[in-house]
Amino acid sequence: MFIFLCFSWVFMLLTFVSLICFVKKIKETKTLNLPPSPPSFPIIGNLHQLAGLRHRCFHHLSIKYGPVVLLHLGFVPTVVISSSEAAEEVLRTNDLGCCSRPKTVATGKLSYGFKDISFAQYGEYWREMRKLAVVELFSLKKVHSFKNIREEEVGFMVKKVSESSLKQSPVDLNKTFFSLTASIICRVALGQNFNESGFVIEQDRIEELVRDALVALGSFTCSDVFPGGLGRLLDWLFGGHKRINKVFEELDAFYQHVIDDHLKPEAAGKKAIDSAADIVALLLDMMEKQGKKDYFKLINISNIKGVLMVIISNLSC
Repeated sequence: MFIFLCFSWVFMLLTFVSLICFVKKIKETKTLNLPPSPPSFPIIGNLHQLAGLRHRCFHHLSIKYGPVVLLHLGFVPTVVISSSEAAEEVLRTNDLGCCSRPKTVATGKLSYGFKDISFAQYGEYWREMRKLAVVELFSLKKVHSFKNIREEEVGFMVKKVSESSLKQSPVDLNKTFFSLTASIICRVALGQNFNESGFVIEQDRIEELVRDALVALGSFTCSDVFPGGLGRLLDWLFGGHKRINKVFEELDAFYQHVIDDHLKPEAAGKKAIDSAADIVALLLDMMEKQGKKDYFKLINISNIKGVLMVIISNLSC
């Protein structure tokens, strides 16, 4: 009986929302000069027309409706560009109006509320983070300071491949190059050796975790296209938020462990004599001294974790 009542309320809610959207769409069509759009259903919009390979769906729509098409992904109006001329107008002529990435549940969660560099909305905060990256984190001097790390890890990889060759044993190049990339990035960013036994997460698990994070960043949740309670209800039914939260919690624990290690007294003493301090040590040092500087006044633990999310997600590149 309870389940029947729940579905009855959901049906009534969907019907009511559909009527509101239908009336609103009619009014907007009369007042706005919108791009051509294929017919859409209430609530789901044009989602039913995107089944299968997305690029082929967009190609077929562009043939029928032109290079600029308006789609309704649930309640979210989305303009699809399918020609170089239109793309140039969007990305160059109207760059300021289109430079921010869309906000989704996954990107907001994994970027700690859009506090990273990749998904931060264009504005004062994004400019500060960009300045931080260019001036402090990835400056030419800083990149050169990690030259020895890159040379050591490449030499270690070549040695392992040579040993496998002498033994005539097969080499998994995917794992080999992932291990090389992870070793360099972890030493540069975290100050920890990926190949040592004391690393926070097992090697196989970190590869899976990075893959899960990338899948989560590109994942679809109902809250992204349906408003308020309706989206949350559907995500609760289908487990959309649960998958994202699981990845976030494991990565957050990993980042917190790395930060806690850097805050230990012995780590602080090592940092003082190390001219090539890792990125986490540099960010923590800037967080302590930010009141004495004229810029970079927005750094806190969430910002540091957001930067780490960008760095760790590049392990699979």
